[in-house]
Amino acid sequence: MKQSTFSLLRISLLGLVFTISTQAQTATATLKGIISDAQNQVLQGATVTLTNNATGLQKTFTTDDGGQYSFTFLPPGTYNVEANAQGFKLSRQPRIALEVGQTAEFNLVLAPGELTETVNITATEPINLDTTTSALGGIVGRQRVEVLPLNGRNVFQLAQLEIGVSSAPGSRGANPDLTASGEISINGGRTLNTEAFVDGIPLANKGDNRISLRPSPDAVQEFQIVTNSFPAEYGRTGGGALNFSTRSGSTEFRATLFEYLRNDAFDARSFFVNANPNGVKEKLRFNQFGGNVGGPVWLPRFGKSNKLFFFFNYEALRISQTRQSPATVPTAKMRGGDFSELLGTAIPGVTVVDTRGQLIPARIGQIYMPGTVVAAGQPGAGSRVAFADNIIPDALINPVGRAAVAYFPLPNSAGVRNANGPGFSNNYIANTLATTDSYQITARVDYNISSTQQLFWRIIKDRTTLYNSGPFPTSIASPIQNPKQTSVPGTHVVNYVNTLSSKVVLHLNAGMTRFNNDAIHFSRGFDVTSLGLPMYVKNASDDTGIFPTLNPAGYTSLGPPRNFGFYRNNQDVYSLNQDVSWLRGNHSLKFGANERIYRMYNYRPDDPAGNFTFARNFTQRVPVETVPQTGDAIAALLLGNPASGRLAIAPQPALQSKYYALFAQDDWKVNERLTLNLGLRWEFETGNTERFNRLLNFDDKTTFPVKQIAVAFPDATGLGTQTIALRGVVTPVGRGGVTTRENYDHDYNNFGPRVGLAFKLNEKTVLRSGGAILYAPLGGGGFNIVTAAMDGLAETPFIASLNNGISPVAGTNLSNPFPSGIVAPTSDYVGPLTGYGRQSVPVRLRNIRQPFIAQWNLNVQRELPGKINLEVAYAGNAGIGLLSGATDINQLSPDAIAIASKVVNGVPLGNLTVANPFLTLPPEQRPASTSILGRSTVTVAQLLRPYPQFGNVVSYSQNESHSTYHSLQLTVARRVTSNVTFSAAYSFSKLIDDLTSMSLNNQTIQIQYFQDYHNRRADKSLSNFDVRHRFIGDVTWQLPFGRGQRFLQEGVLGKIIGGFAVNTIVQAQSGLPLSISATNASLQGLAFNSLRPNIVSNYLVNSGSKADWIKQYFNAAAFAQPVPYSFGSAPRTLPNLRSPGYLAANFSLQRDFKFTEHSKLQIRAEAFNLLNRANFQAPGTTLGGANFGVITTTEDPRQIQFAARLYF
Repeated sequence: MKQSTFSLLRISLLGLVFTISTQAQTATATLKGIISDAQNQVLQGATVTLTNNATGLQKTFTTDDGGQYSFTFLPPGTYNVEANAQGFKLSRQPRIALEVGQTAEFNLVLAPGELTETVNITATEPINLDTTTSALGGIVGRQRVEVLPLNGRNVFQLAQLEIGVSSAPGSRGANPDLTASGEISINGGRTLNTEAFVDGIPLANKGDNRISLRPSPDAVQEFQIVTNSFPAEYGRTGGGALNFSTRSGSTEFRATLFEYLRNDAFDARSFFVNANPNGVKEKLRFNQFGGNVGGPVWLPRFGKSNKLFFFFNYEALRISQTRQSPATVPTAKMRGGDFSELLGTAIPGVTVVDTRGQLIPARIGQIYMPGTVVAAGQPGAGSRVAFADNIIPDALINPVGRAAVAYFPLPNSAGVRNANGPGFSNNYIANTLATTDSYQITARVDYNISSTQQLFWRIIKDRTTLYNSGPFPTSIASPIQNPKQTSVPGTHVVNYVNTLSSKVVLHLNAGMTRFNNDAIHFSRGFDVTSLGLPMYVKNASDDTGIFPTLNPAGYTSLGPPRNFGFYRNNQDVYSLNQDVSWLRGNHSLKFGANERIYRMYNYRPDDPAGNFTFARNFTQRVPVETVPQTGDAIAALLLGNPASGRLAIAPQPALQSKYYALFAQDDWKVNERLTLNLGLRWEFETGNTERFNRLLNFDDKTTFPVKQIAVAFPDATGLGTQTIALRGVVTPVGRGGVTTRENYDHDYNNFGPRVGLAFKLNEKTVLRSGGAILYAPLGGGGFNIVTAAMDGLAETPFIASLNNGISPVAGTNLSNPFPSGIVAPTSDYVGPLTGYGRQSVPVRLRNIRQPFIAQWNLNVQRELPGKINLEVAYAGNAGIGLLSGATDINQLSPDAIAIASKVVNGVPLGNLTVANPFLTLPPEQRPASTSILGRSTVTVAQLLRPYPQFGNVVSYSQNESHSTYHSLQLTVARRVTSNVTFSAAYSFSKLIDDLTSMSLNNQTIQIQYFQDYHNRRADKSLSNFDVRHRFIGDVTWQLPFGRGQRFLQEGVLGKIIGGFAVNTIVQAQSGLPLSISATNASLQGLAFNSLRPNIVSNYLVNSGSKADWIKQYFNAAAFAQPVPYSFGSAPRTLPNLRSPGYLAANFSLQRDFKFTEHSKLQIRAEAFNLLNRANFQAPGTTLGGANFGVITTTEDPRQIQFAARLYF
């Protein structure tokens, strides 16, 4: 802590020398201009007075020899501007609206006369054209924040009103809490690379760079979205930035109470509920309520203060909602071992022997006895022995498997027979229950110390408790990620502004953001021995006590997903900024420094009760079926034979990293028509340190302590007997003789120039262009032990087979999954043998750098008649060295794959086994018996890997990915009129990348794996987040009837129809490119996550009804599993196959009942998805999966919300 405090002090001192203006980050505005006379001669020495209409605070400026004035670090709001000079009349503009992040230019022409005479400017045109900056972006003002219909009152949805901002599928509805919902991509940037600030304090955490908190719309004054070619005060972003300004009190007391209600009685039925004869309408009870108050602080004996103001907002949310979701479960017969329901048609030309010794035709859906292969020359040769009548004898059913399947609910729907393989899907319709109990408070105090010094303090505190039953509401084994979750985010800030002189302003800003998140699974405290698992598994998982994770392919899983049985996620971000702006002639200069400290305390036990995957392979007719026709994963579960598995226990990491930045910006007004924006930013982000120095790196060149092994390869490989030199060592960080405590080498070369111009072609047309070099954060790769690459992970692999997958290992099954024992956690680095024989070794390479993003834009703004603005822009960017997800650097090389893929006697050479050469080493050099290298044999594929002493060597966050983005953007907006404000924007864009990372519904969805690490170019394709066409529009319209309006100002009719307003948001977006994945990814050393399939015919479906289209969105038969040790021919994304598009209109009708000038009751009726369009989500895209090619869900149907707001 002392070191951190000293570091903050050091950067503060630097900031006084190299001071920055984080004006945009600190949620302020600038107003500047020129004072001249009627002959266009500038007036030096004129006095300009600026008054905040809300607080009465006044600032003055004496114009320089160029007649210029400048007010910086102004809170957004409405201001009065006065200018006077000797021999001229006083000129006054009573209402100039300044928005967050805005640099507004307002020039005044003084008329000759006496100072006692005043010229009031009452018809000034709004400041619509941007004549001073080159960045793209926009402002969402207080009016739009307050009146536009927001689903769940999520202000992040309003960011989508800006051109270039698009949303992830499934993220457009109400977020089930008051924490962040930042699933947006800005001009092709990754969703987890977006920066967001509240009053200058960053909201993104370090672990996955997720936005930790969203402010209440009633606490937001307005916010800015910057989308391209940022000024130098912005950094650490790979896409865009959002900047929220909170509300403050004023000289008058103002208060609001509000209530928003929903009930499913007013909602439409969803498409799939209507389509299901037994469908039950989803239940919904939604109540969002709160209030706020603000004004001057009343001091005893002094009365109402004109310097001290307060604002307080409280908002709460209560939701209870049921949803129907399909699942696939075993039938009652299957639970007893009877799989006769799976039997389909005969497989032409194939006969097999059953357990009664009878020769029968092979049929689709037949299950076979593991470990049985009919010898050559016998009937049914080469095939396994089929279970007679497709029934597993009771004596062969494993007690753990029998107990586990009882946790599945019985089917309640007929389901759908799989068209491209055995089995069925979606035979269980779950009525899941989700509840939310959330509140948020915002408090702010502003103190105007003097006309030159201002101070404010603000806090936002949130607490949310979520419950989600998952697909099996009555089962403690329900496979839900976050069933019981509590989030407690918050943010604090202290902000100080000092006008040192009329040309120099100092700004200091310090604060923190905290995100605490805990979750437990329903099965917390579960005794695994009640399933029949051995006591050693219970002893290993006794501190967490959860249901094991069981994943039968083609069926819904049981138990919590990996890492989500129980977890704690606590993250803090400390931020310090010092800012100075300096007006020097025609130059508006900004300089400065910024520091952040990120701390992460996380505990995710990993798989403490075991994680087992079950496939068809042991019960198929032959061990490898390119086209799945036989076998069943539930049969394998009943037999107790997993295809793979592990038990892993993880320690709790305590991580810290730091971020520093220095920058300078010069906005140079060359002349009346031309302004140049010139800036330079330097930034530096450190690697992680860990409190107990348990981080790991990987040195791929150092010789392993076991220098070599002698291998006698099978004759069929043609490799003979070879001596394999072993290289590659897992190295420690901060111990074991390594002095550095950070897991990355320092990179001090992150200089980001910013260049732009704004050129007034005439009074109504501005040409702007800009470019910027940005550096994205090093976060975004997650925050558990694996992505942190930390020592202490105790992983015990499940060894499924020792004979090429023909039969399970004798004596190894669910009743005794780890016969050699459980790997115990270690607290100390065990030396260069660390990771030896481990199934998966998480590491980080030291040469990681902040990703590099180049942005550019060219745009023209034109003011049209009727106060309408037209903007046409081209925006582009390129991402270089973007971070990848998990990469197995121990993947087989192309030469090794060429050997492993050869098939001899029906078996790929990579699957052949040889005597384990590691067991011939001296005892002290042998791998542990519990490791993947602890058995008597080892596969050829394992020995052909670059580092055969390890399993998967998983490197996280390497600079291996690239992207390019081009966009044509058209915006038409009418921002300020008495009755109507509207905006409409259309973009046509293309995003190409080789990896995609996006956040979806508070989960990180990353298409982050290269199929072939040695040929990463093959993954270049349209991005999974390529939004080709997008339209967004919004309207706020105060109907022109009643008091104060154009029509019917008097009379009964005016009172009846007056006070109404309508507001709407319309959004349309094309679908996203689909990626198809294969399922045979467990081939050792070939692909870390999933392969892609082969395309064998046309996958497009161009005809049929909507019902047919939903059941067969694409031709599932057009894809086939690749043969072993080969890569599929399908591209990463299919260029002409996209998910369904999105179209929805949110609408509100409101009426105001005015009591006095400042008090009224507002009644609202709001509709989300007004036209009740079924917006289908993507179909299943995993070949062989239960829903492959089938659409099973839609986004929300029409929902009606009623609201009342009382202003006084």
